[in-house]
This record gives sequence, structure tokens and C-alpha cells, in this order.
Amino acid sequence: MDFQAYNKILICDDEVVNVRVDSVTIGYEFKIKYPSYRGVFLSCIEALDFYVDGRKLDKNTIIFYLNGKQFLLEELPELFKEYWFISDKATIRVIDPNGIAAGPHEVRVFMRHRVPYTGYFGEYLVLDSDESKTLTVSDQQEVSL
Repeated sequence: MDFQAYNKILICDDEVVNVRVDSVTIGYEFKIKYPSYRGVFLSCIEALDFYVDGRKLDKNTIIFYLNGKQFLLEELPELFKEYWFISDKATIRVIDPNGIAAGPHEVRVFMRHRVPYTGYFGEYLVLDSDESKTLTVSDQQEVSL
């Protein structure tokens, strides 16, 4: 069984907010943190899947924001110089012209990640972090770009 103690910090308690550009909804976003007591380079993330209300989100609709930069999920394996410090929240933006309705929504995040400091003889500890949390969308909260 994988070590699961830090999974509870994977999904932040921040509200989910709709994102608008010139009053046009382009999607919504929520925040996650790296589930460990140490940070990691983004290239150590082997899989990252998101589910909202039981529906798996298309990877092509997700933008990962960290350190003032934005990345596609398919870019993560190449980001060996981009560090995710443990206290930094990553913003996950889902491109969806419908946004997300006000009220509670179940958000689930699955992450498979290598623990880089465990690399002995070419073998690394690989953990699966899988967490669900009910987050609220306020009809008053939005981000305008």
C-alpha cells in the first residue's frame, strides 16, 4: 500500500471560481498542492488526472499554473528545472465555455509521482495520490482576466 498521509493536502480548500475574459466565461479554476513534506520537480509527475462530479476532465482542456508560468499537462515530463515548493499552490484552470454552476461540486485529483530522493540503483519510489473533496462554487466569486 502506498503512503497516503499527505493526500489530504492535495486539493486545497479554496473555492472553485469561474474565469471570465471581457465578461465571457472561458472556464473555471481550483488549487492543488504537492502531497508531500518535500517539494519536487514537475518532471517527477508521471500522471495527473482530474475529475469533477465523477466526470474525468479532458487533459487538453487543462492548464497548470505554477511559479507565475502556465503549462499543458503533456509538458510536465520535460520540466526538470521547474520546482514545485511544498507551500506553493498550483492553479488548475479548466477551459470550459460553460464554466461551472454555483454550489457544491466533488473534485477528485489523481497523481502518480516519483520521489526523486529515493533513487537507489535506478529504482525510485513511485506513489499514487488519490483524493476527493467537495468544493463550493460561489456565484459571486470569479476571476476576470
